[in-house]
Amino acid sequence: MLGGEAFGGVLDVTDSADVDAAVNETVEKYGRLDIMVHIAGGSARIAGPKAKNALLVDQEDYIIDKVLKVNLYGAFYTSRAAARVMMKQGEGGKIINFASAVGLNGLKGAVDYAASKDGVISLTKALAKELGPYKINVNSVAPGVVCRPEVDVSTPEGRAYAYETNLLGEKCTAEDIANLVEFLVSHKARFITGQTYICDGGRSLSMKGTD
Repeated sequence: MLGGEAFGGVLDVTDSADVDAAVNETVEKYGRLDIMVHIAGGSARIAGPKAKNALLVDQEDYIIDKVLKVNLYGAFYTSRAAARVMMKQGEGGKIINFASAVGLNGLKGAVDYAASKDGVISLTKALAKELGPYKINVNSVAPGVVCRPEVDVSTPEGRAYAYETNLLGEKCTAEDIANLVEFLVSHKARFITGQTYICDGGRSLSMKGTD
C-alpha cells in the first residue's frame, strides 16, 4: 500500500470553467499540482442511451459533437489547466492524456471516436514541445480492448472479446493500463515526453493486409 489521501468531485470535462475550478480546488486543498491524468472518454454511448456507433454518413451531429468534446476538448481543457499551474510552480510536472489504439489505425463505424483519439496523439506531441522548457512531461496512453468487470468470459462472445482481440490471448484489465500510467508519472520516466504508449497486447499490429 502506498498510502496517501484522496478526495472525490464531479466535473464536466467539456466545460473549461468547470475544469479550471476543479484544478483550483485541488491546488487550494493540497497546495500544488504535480500530475494530471485525463481519462474521461468513450465512443458513441457517452452521448446518451440511444446513441450508437454508426458509419459517418449515418451518424448524428449530437453524437459526433459529444464524442469530440469529451475525448478531445476534455484533453485540451485539462492539459491547459494543469499546465498553467505547473508552469507557475516552476518545478515541472506530468500530464497524461488517453488516446486509443483506434486513434492510430482508425475504426469503421467509429470515425468520430478514432478522429478524437488521433487528435489526442497530436496534442501530446505539440504540447510536449511547448512545455518541455518548463520540465513538464506530456505523454499519452493508447489502450486496446480493456475488459470491464461485466464482460462475461463464460460465453463464446465474451471469451472472443476478451482473449481474441490481442496477440497474447490474454484479458486486459484496468490494472494493466494503470501500471503504465504509474510508470509514466514516476521519476523513472523523467526523460520521456511527447510519446504515445500503446498497451493493446499487439492488437494494433494486426492490420488488414499485414498479417
